[in-house]
Amino acid sequence: MSSQLSWDDIFVDAAHLDFGNLLAQWPSLVNGPVRPIGASVFGDLFFERRSGKVEKIDVLEGGLHPIADSFRDFSALVNSRDWQEQHLLTEGVALLKDKGVTRAVDQFFGFAPHPSLAGRIVWSTVMPLDAVVWNSICAQTLSSHS
Repeated sequence: MSSQLSWDDIFVDAAHLDFGNLLAQWPSLVNGPVRPIGASVFGDLFFERRSGKVEKIDVLEGGLHPIADSFRDFSALVNSRDWQEQHLLTEGVALLKDKGVTRAVDQFFGFAPHPSLAGRIVWSTVMPLDAVVWNSICAQTLSSHS
């Protein structure tokens, strides 16, 4: 892998996103107050519950997933290379960077067709999409596909 990835290459800080609008795309998954943390560059949303637990909305496979029992635990995980490969798809990010595929700070990398329809991730179909638009597409695709 020739590309060195920076934190900004693999994670989008919540400050750059309209997190309320992103969560609104998933009304059946998130109830109650949450503290936005950020998102993978593919649109997975990470947030902290009042209890301190960190959860993720998975936009490629669907569902709400527990990630860590505390923000401190999440911080340790997110700095682990194995965790980054599994949850932030760093190998795919490096591939896209090598091919010159870029996105704006308020965009995610989306896929057309969505991986749930294609049956797998097809890296050649990646395109930058508005963050809310991509989450809306994912929510609609996964709710109709499941």
